[in-house]
Amino acid sequence: MSKKVALIIGGNGGIGCSATRQLAKDGFQVCATYNKNKVKLEKLQDEFGLTIDTYPCDISDENAVNKVVESIVVDYSNIDVVVFSVVSSFKNTKLLEAIWQQYQEHIELQIKAMINTIKAMRGQVRAKHKTSFIVLLTDACIGSPPKGFSPYVTAKYAAMGLAKTMAVELVQFDCRVNMISPGMVETDLLKDLPPKLIEMSALQNPLKRNATPEDVSNAISFLASEKSEYMNGANIVVNGGNIIL
Repeated sequence: MSKKVALIIGGNGGIGCSATRQLAKDGFQVCATYNKNKVKLEKLQDEFGLTIDTYPCDISDENAVNKVVESIVVDYSNIDVVVFSVVSSFKNTKLLEAIWQQYQEHIELQIKAMINTIKAMRGQVRAKHKTSFIVLLTDACIGSPPKGFSPYVTAKYAAMGLAKTMAVELVQFDCRVNMISPGMVETDLLKDLPPKLIEMSALQNPLKRNATPEDVSNAISFLASEKSEYMNGANIVVNGGNIIL
């Protein structure tokens, strides 16, 4: 029996890399996209001996995404799981000082990645292959957003709206779409934030720490498995109880 195939959009990021490792350990054939740097993915292959297919791809480019999906389909016929784990680097910028370009960069990266991938997979979706889509959001989508991150939060709300629409419209094709909303995750994306802000986030959390990429990839592993086959349109919160619904 052939392996199931998982496509990680943004596999070289902190969460994306962790998800790549976890799903490969779960037995998936993992195909991971990266933009410019695949050092982390190469390290996974070297240190853990994992077989990972890597694809350089500007996910905001429709043609580039089409080529990646076409290549995977040629090699493996179908894609069983898609994880959207892309985000622009962000800085703490007050609302009144933020410019449209900051919003545009976040929105275009998040939303174009999802739209381009869905369009590239239309044939498979319509063939009712039962693909599971997993969208990474933020717990700012379910609670009070932090100050200074309006471009990032706005893009995540847009991604949540698109994910919910996908869940409603794609279920007729036996596809499922679920979301994960982590709290602050300690990855390289935090490097431009004040250390005091990161420390305070951990101290204010009921578990007295910020999330790790592994905390999030464990949830991804669950949603990618058959154990979640009755879940559609759900949003799993991974934030140590900082926000309780």
